[in-house]
Amino acid sequence: MRFLGYEIRKATKTEINNFTAWNSNTPTFLSSRSKPMLLSTVYRCVDLISDSIGVLPLKTYKIDKDGFKTEDRNHPAYYILDLEPNENMTRYVFMKTLMTSVLLTGNGYAYIDRDKNNSILQLVYIPTPACSIVWVTDNQGAKRKRYKVTGFGDLVEPKDMIHVLNFTYDGIIGVSTLEHARQTIDIATLSEEHAKGFLKSGAATSGVLTVEGSRMSKEQKDQVYKTWSDRTDPVTGHPNGITILEGNMKYQPISISPKDSQLLESRQFNVVDICRFFSVSPVKAFDLSKSSYSTVEATQLQYLTDTALAVITKIEQEINRKIFMPAEWGKEVAEFNTSAILRTDKAAQASYWRNMFQTASATPNEIRREMNLPKIENGDKPFIQVNMQTLDNAIKEKVSDTQMVNKKDDKTTE
Repeated sequence: MRFLGYEIRKATKTEINNFTAWNSNTPTFLSSRSKPMLLSTVYRCVDLISDSIGVLPLKTYKIDKDGFKTEDRNHPAYYILDLEPNENMTRYVFMKTLMTSVLLTGNGYAYIDRDKNNSILQLVYIPTPACSIVWVTDNQGAKRKRYKVTGFGDLVEPKDMIHVLNFTYDGIIGVSTLEHARQTIDIATLSEEHAKGFLKSGAATSGVLTVEGSRMSKEQKDQVYKTWSDRTDPVTGHPNGITILEGNMKYQPISISPKDSQLLESRQFNVVDICRFFSVSPVKAFDLSKSSYSTVEATQLQYLTDTALAVITKIEQEINRKIFMPAEWGKEVAEFNTSAILRTDKAAQASYWRNMFQTASATPNEIRREMNLPKIENGDKPFIQVNMQTLDNAIKEKVSDTQMVNKKDDKTTE
């Protein structure tokens, strides 16, 4: 409704106003023992994929009878999908949060709030711990899926819940990437903890101090422990201190050095292994140890086709089958505008629009609009290169040289 020219939006369910995103200040996937998001490689992969989806404009198009699409700014879903899904989130924040949940928990949920005419009002992000799937029996005895959301009085039907799945075995519940990569992530976590402990100890190795002769008393042992700790403990300010051994004492290290345990090699392999689970090239995770300029360029294309495209497709299909009513299927469609990826690559952007212009696929004003330039006069007509012709004209029978000479003679006579 409008009040003094301003649009006032209100949720139709009071439960939404009482809904909190997290039960504590720490997100659920960071409160686990292993804390996988504290690993730089996991963080980078999740941040990369979620950012790739968040930056893409999500437009609503009307499809005519010939299959051509035009932006439908009058549809109720247009600005909700492309600008502000709900009053607390922009499109970027919403999509990034949704994809982060998909990657870390296996499932991403968003409740579709509708008015009495079933038109969309807003999309409310639902954290995975607050949502579960239950099965109810209908009048015909068939099992039907419903969503049980913390804070909601009623069960939510599938048509009112956006549910994006990660890898799944049954098509009902998604499985987190972290679940499949648990062993690799645990090894990576242990490697990081080992490196932290080694550096915290002042790069010192543990060992055994052997004392020849008579048996030492407890007081003597405690004195040796204290002296040794005071001279070598980094906490006391002597991480590389010097200790004096008596003539009957001998020190023997018992821990394996980082070099012998291949700590650096193990940490580097962990980066590659974690990237495999997320379908991300190590180059995209800033592991440039085995890369070149051509590798980086090819990696970008590979990422778009092998990683981003699959994520884009699953989100588009879930939105199109639930945001729009069945009567609108085939008439309205929501699609990500992937050309936004070229915004920072001016050379690729220029090449793309040049090809679109030369094939009459875009008019000058359409190109200028995408470049945030003003409209120009006579710029709404498509152009085509004049040196191109249809196949029919190209294979027409050529006029013989004799006929051409006779035509010239006739013109001369005249």
